[in-house]
Amino acid sequence: MVDQFTSVFLGFERECKRGVFGRVKHYYGVFEAQNRGSLHLHILIWLEGALSPKLLQEKAVADEHFKRQLFAWMESIIRHDLPSNTHSIASPSKLVQKQCLMCHPPHPDDANFDISSPQFLREILDASGQVHAHNETCYKKTPYSMVTLDDQARDRLCRFNYPVDLVPVTVMDENGKISLKRDNGRVVGYNPTLSGSFQCNTDLKFIGSGPLTMALSIYMTLYTAKSDISSAVIMSALAAATKLLREAGPLSSEEERCRKLLLKTLNQINGWRELSGQQVACSLLGIGNHVTDT
Repeated sequence: MVDQFTSVFLGFERECKRGVFGRVKHYYGVFEAQNRGSLHLHILIWLEGALSPKLLQEKAVADEHFKRQLFAWMESIIRHDLPSNTHSIASPSKLVQKQCLMCHPPHPDDANFDISSPQFLREILDASGQVHAHNETCYKKTPYSMVTLDDQARDRLCRFNYPVDLVPVTVMDENGKISLKRDNGRVVGYNPTLSGSFQCNTDLKFIGSGPLTMALSIYMTLYTAKSDISSAVIMSALAAATKLLREAGPLSSEEERCRKLLLKTLNQINGWRELSGQQVACSLLGIGNHVTDT
């Protein structure tokens, strides 16, 4: 799946070298497993010929035609609205949502493709959680439970800051921050081609300039550069430590207590650690925890 994303959708193995974002110069991504074991990817993409944030701002201010083209391009690759003339999934049940995510997309040669394709994308967006709906995760860093909050309080306290303010037209402020057109305050940024093809949740953002972008850059750097020590390495280190203590000869009562505590900790970790099928498969196949073009 990731190979298809980088080779076809980013264009690295296409003859024209163009993907859904244009020509990509470099990419670097890190796989991460959630508590339930499902894998997701944090990835940074550098575009060929992209201007620095400062030059981009200066050129947009000096050249109105360039600014209009820039905004039109950004609006075409990052969307914050739902497809026009479509309706939501009739049933909100998990089974119906799962079936939507397993459906084949409409074929471009279909007679009613222009109608069925937007509706198919709408169902994917609904089923994959692309439209933010509050849940307990939104409030896990607050002293409140979601069931105790009314709708206004839920919106105000959501740690993901949804819903966000609507933006009638794309604008650039004096700091160079670009606010993309947004017709729906709960839609997470997505690319129609990627969402329709991979049928999964995405959070697509443009990193330009301004204070918010600086915070976003730090957030992305922490995710893509953080160390991910495998469980096998941790277990091996703990086992080696207990072995050294055991082979060190007679131990004092305090050292023996430390050895037993370390051994108990190792056993507890082994007993409580849950691994998903995806994580086990990646380990057996020797698949690393990152992907890059270099």
